[in-house]
Amino acid sequence: MATVILGIVIAALLGNALRIMYKAFFKGEAACCDSGSSCSGGCNGCPMKKAIDTNYKNRVEQIEKLELHKTIDVDGMTCDNCVFKVIRALEKVDGVKIAAASLEKQSAQVGLTENISDEVLREAINKAGYHAGAVMVG
Repeated sequence: MATVILGIVIAALLGNALRIMYKAFFKGEAACCDSGSSCSGGCNGCPMKKAIDTNYKNRVEQIEKLELHKTIDVDGMTCDNCVFKVIRALEKVDGVKIAAASLEKQSAQVGLTENISDEVLREAINKAGYHAGAVMVG
């Protein structure tokens, strides 16, 4: 009897883990809040969403004030955690002063202190686990 109960508990835990992985991978509902809980709808219900949007606007304003700036298409971002990873990856590149990324636009912007090749920017995004597309100046 104890073996049957243990088997049911293990099956339930495994089923829940598979459901969470399915949602994170196929539906883009990865954990992105500070609490570590899954956000439904790709973080639209996340209490940090408003702060993230405001931060994006502030970063874009700073980028546009710089003489050199570029916009890069980014595929594969599914939640705000992805946005943070892209920003961090770009800001680690020498010559990038500030970066911003948009989940809705599936793109990133960088403000540069020096002219950096498009390939270097793409490589930083690709190494972070996303796919960098076209790069536009300005």
